[in-house]
Amino acid sequence: MQNFLLLLCFFPVFLLSSPLKNENQQLPEISLLSLNQNGIKNFIVTSNDGLKIYAEEIGDPQQPTIIFLHGYLGTRLVWEPQFASKSLRENFHLVRWDERGCGASESPNNITKYNNLDFYADDLNAVIEKATRGNQKKKVILIAWSRGNLFVLWYLKNYGQEKLAGFVFVAGFLELEGVLPAPIELLNSTLSDDLVTGVNGCGKFIDIITSRPFDPRIKAFLLGGAIISPPTSRQGSQTAILQYVANNSFINIFRNLTIPILAIFGADDRIVNTPVTSAKVLAINSKATQITYPNTGHFLLWEVYNDFNHDIRKFAKNIFGNRN
Repeated sequence: MQNFLLLLCFFPVFLLSSPLKNENQQLPEISLLSLNQNGIKNFIVTSNDGLKIYAEEIGDPQQPTIIFLHGYLGTRLVWEPQFASKSLRENFHLVRWDERGCGASESPNNITKYNNLDFYADDLNAVIEKATRGNQKKKVILIAWSRGNLFVLWYLKNYGQEKLAGFVFVAGFLELEGVLPAPIELLNSTLSDDLVTGVNGCGKFIDIITSRPFDPRIKAFLLGGAIISPPTSRQGSQTAILQYVANNSFINIFRNLTIPILAIFGADDRIVNTPVTSAKVLAINSKATQITYPNTGHFLLWEVYNDFNHDIRKFAKNIFGNRN
């Protein structure tokens, strides 16, 4: 069984050592910086409860800092197309990290380490402090995908907006009405303690993150990242989120933000109800602007990575000033 799990973990990495091509949709043909370490440095921070969080950075730390948060079943590696962007690397200090229980971060098999949103806010705060080298005057842009947006919002509730220059809300939701039925129906299987049920559930969930079927090697890459996290991490984090989604806590936090916000959606998202959420975002916060990519699903940071990279660079440029 241990050999089987190791195979699943490393099989996606082997597959991604060659470029990915798919005539039916735009996919990044990139050298895997996470594999050859071209300029990437890593660091580990200790959160308030003692848990170790793994992060990576690329670019000059003296440049404006952008910190990326992944979504459910993800790891820091979902941000490969952004870390591989020459324009982003040369003009910004990019930081990505694994949430507790995911990727290379510490993953105790104990649900009490995941069922409180304060943990995730504390983790993010520790990453920000390290990424800014303790410079209290330096502000960062946070870019979060999917449920990662909720961890950003909880951080803002606990720590305030003082350290942020802006927030990019990518394929996120604020309420249960903003989530379509399919991912909700699949959720229980992704939380299963049974290995086969859990792997199958995670695989079916990953199948719906794009608007159309995609290269099976990318699915293997994503599935490997998903199943190395213990089921308790998925169970605990979902418990923590659902109790606050139900009482509109995230809507209230989002409404009170005064920093610049860019909300980006895929028109054909099969997880997030784009019309409902995009309208909600604009209705409750006048600081928010919104972009919706046509013919694009939930995984827009890969599906239309060129457009996505252009738009986040433009947003950052407008905040930090013109850069080459």
